Amino acid sequence: MVRSLQRFFHRRNHPIWGELEKVLGVPIYNYSLFEKALRHPSVERNQSDKALQSYERLEFLGDAVLGAVVAEYLYIQFPDEMEGFLTFTRSKLVSGEACAQIARDLGIGHFVELDPYMESQMGRQNSSILANCLESIIGAIHLDSGLTNSSKFIHRQILERVDLPQLVTKNNNHKGRLLEFVQAKGWDYPEYRVVGIDGPPHDSIFTVEVFINGHRKGNGQATSKKKAEQLAAHKALKSLSSNESTIHQSAV
Repeated sequence: MVRSLQRFFHRRNHPIWGELEKVLGVPIYNYSLFEKALRHPSVERNQSDKALQSYERLEFLGDAVLGAVVAEYLYIQFPDEMEGFLTFTRSKLVSGEACAQIARDLGIGHFVELDPYMESQMGRQNSSILANCLESIIGAIHLDSGLTNSSKFIHRQILERVDLPQLVTKNNNHKGRLLEFVQAKGWDYPEYRVVGIDGPPHDSIFTVEVFINGHRKGNGQATSKKKAEQLAAHKALKSLSSNESTIHQSAV
């Protein structure tokens, strides 16, 4: 008991915790939570001490907290946008690439505990490890000092850093979003077909349909072919996001 207390106070007084508090901008009360949040699974696997735990469980919690906070933020920021737009925007904000960059900016790699092999493999710069650690840290903050502090951390370190207007402009490119969607599923590229041109040449209305794996998924009408394609892609995205499981079965 005395030894465990000595180890605890040694860890508590270690300068690294002061450094980490400054980096995160939140107080640390339960140091063991943050030890777990920064411990790579390779360390856990190579130790006989079963009390050791890696960041995996806290990563699971942090991912859920991050998703919920970002979802609420977007719901409030964009009261007129549909579910598909909100889902796509959230995915960009909480992606592994985005989380890894935030962790890199904060210097989280300096604090990660790795086994010798992962250390030799440049694990501190590994994007997957950095992203996982950021999520596990969010989970640790949530358990250590509550939703208020974990939400403040997410707003300060993630939401306030992003250029939301630029991201929204990109999200309004429905053809680009649809392409990313089908590529992620491993489906064929969307095919746009002009199925009708009505009116005089100087004031024509174009009707475009979009097909995915031979199945029509949306249509659009506009005064230009490009605008009609964007509308068709938008409808396809709404259909895919609202009934994804059925679409998957029919598209493969």
